[in-house]
Amino acid sequence: MERDPWAGHRPTSGHRPRPGGFAAGGLVLAAVTAGLATVLLAGAPAAAQASVDRVTITGIDLAEPLEVLAEQQPELCTALHREVSFLVNRDGEAAEPEPATLGPQYTLVLHIEGEPRHRFHLYPLAEGGPRAFRPVEQPGDRTAQEGWFYGRLSQPETLGRAGVPLTGDPASAGGGTGGGGVPSPAESAEPDRSAFGFLAEWRQGMLLTGTAVVAILIGLAGTAYLIRRKV
Repeated sequence: MERDPWAGHRPTSGHRPRPGGFAAGGLVLAAVTAGLATVLLAGAPAAAQASVDRVTITGIDLAEPLEVLAEQQPELCTALHREVSFLVNRDGEAAEPEPATLGPQYTLVLHIEGEPRHRFHLYPLAEGGPRAFRPVEQPGDRTAQEGWFYGRLSQPETLGRAGVPLTGDPASAGGGTGGGGVPSPAESAEPDRSAFGFLAEWRQGMLLTGTAVVAILIGLAGTAYLIRRKV
């Protein structure tokens, strides 16, 4: 009986790659890639805030406009930006209040890359809590949909840090907390510049880096597995 020369060299059914294996591997790689992208883009909000290089404030009781430069006062510039950043592309959420209940008005303008881009009217001492208004007329002949908003409860404190001479007791007023609620101490406090603060920031950065490295290693392992299955 003539022997089959290929006997023993044909792949057995147990070694045949399954068609669904590549699809499952692709899903794993897609999930890993999405997770990695989320980790790497975690710093996007900080980059967006860093794009505001100057904030100006005007008011009837201000002899001259107040100017806060990100280069000189980065924390204060970021805090002022945070007071209105959630209002840029958001529909109005509050009814127009009575003018007599608003108190003094201060106009805040955000400058991005040296150009004025966004204008808001702030009312830190309004009855019921701080209010904000986005007017139709915006810098550079731009327009926006006007809208009233509940301001953040930190608005009076932030404007006061910038040099606005506020009077009254806004802390006793209730009302809305626009922008996601009452800011936590971590949002309004100055960064800790001590050695312990530096170590905390370093630890947070190392954890972020470690997470990215693990995600990359998982992706490489998945790729190696798929290549091995294909071979």
